[in-house]
Amino acid sequence: MSMKLLVISPVPSHPQNAGNRARIYSLLLNLKEMGHNVYFLHIQREPGDEEAMKSCWGSNFYSILYQEPKTAQKKPPKRLGARILRKALSLVTSDPRFTYLIDDWYDDSVNAAILNLSKKISPDVVMVEYVFFSKALELFEQKVLKIIDTHDKFADRYKIYQKQGKAPRWYSTTKREEIKGLNRADVILAIQQKEADWFANILKNKQIFTVGHVTPLHKSEYHKINHKILFVGSSNLINVEGINYFIKDVFPIIKSKFDDVELVLAGDVCDQVEVFDGCLKLGRLDNLQEAYDLVDIVINPVRFGTGLKIKNIETLGYSKALVTTLVGAEGIEEGAGKAFLIANSPEEFFNAIKKIFSDAEFYEELSKNAYSFAKQWNQRSLKILTDILNPVSK
Repeated sequence: MSMKLLVISPVPSHPQNAGNRARIYSLLLNLKEMGHNVYFLHIQREPGDEEAMKSCWGSNFYSILYQEPKTAQKKPPKRLGARILRKALSLVTSDPRFTYLIDDWYDDSVNAAILNLSKKISPDVVMVEYVFFSKALELFEQKVLKIIDTHDKFADRYKIYQKQGKAPRWYSTTKREEIKGLNRADVILAIQQKEADWFANILKNKQIFTVGHVTPLHKSEYHKINHKILFVGSSNLINVEGINYFIKDVFPIIKSKFDDVELVLAGDVCDQVEVFDGCLKLGRLDNLQEAYDLVDIVINPVRFGTGLKIKNIETLGYSKALVTTLVGAEGIEEGAGKAFLIANSPEEFFNAIKKIFSDAEFYEELSKNAYSFAKQWNQRSLKILTDILNPVSK
């Protein structure tokens, strides 16, 4: 039975030049392919390609302007009630400078437009992208199934940056505030099992499911192995730190052994890296297959972060040999050593890449296993999505 499903997101579905955008696009597309009537409401906290979204979602696409609340700017609040909340926050977090209340990024001025849209389409299900936009769920009647697609765990997220000596970026909150936001939903979607377990530990009477990123599948055709290594990434700090580590500490070792090796960079991360001998920068691509078709090996040398590394699942879906860190492998650990390789030091990266370059049979086995892993991953995630929505359609 087809259902009306409204997805509310502060992040656009187009262009897919970051992992979270690729996740949102894939999720909506698969729900649509299941036969559901999917409406996409983009609240413009992050700008996107409006024309591309209109072309993709047609008359089911809606867009609302976003006005950044003063609380999102981390300025001292003027109202007494807000000051009291800030004082309470300072008692439950070690660094309130980097900690937001759950609704600090939510813009109340969008409520009227959401209510009007709800009356117009009468959704059976409403799904909000990110817990910090969960306040939108309070606008819907109890009969509507409410879902939060979490993307990440945000309690004390700022600490992962501080441990690396980096200034915290983006959104972080407290455990208590995250629980408040999550409790607004009937169903919680975690992007990897480790986070699903964490949510299950802090919540009561909530349905929690792990739904990973569903990636396109491309079987690799046999060809002679080239000496090209690909890194795909946005310009966020985690990606920039990871690729700079690889360029400084790993790439020179590889080049000393394979003189013709080339590091291919794709995505906005190119803007953050200086050109050097053996580097090819492709920039932002409308179709990432252009980059994947150039190479046999893909790396993800990120050394900190949370969530699921979307680029890793995409690499496996393209049947490419992936070499990543333990941090990069979070959420897909069961494929380590068979569908991809893990390297946590320059020497381990070199040995893994040397093995792939030097052993065609080993590469072919990795490629085959990568595709199989991604296919099974997709099937599992899609089955879970189907099971979540089935009770509503009965």
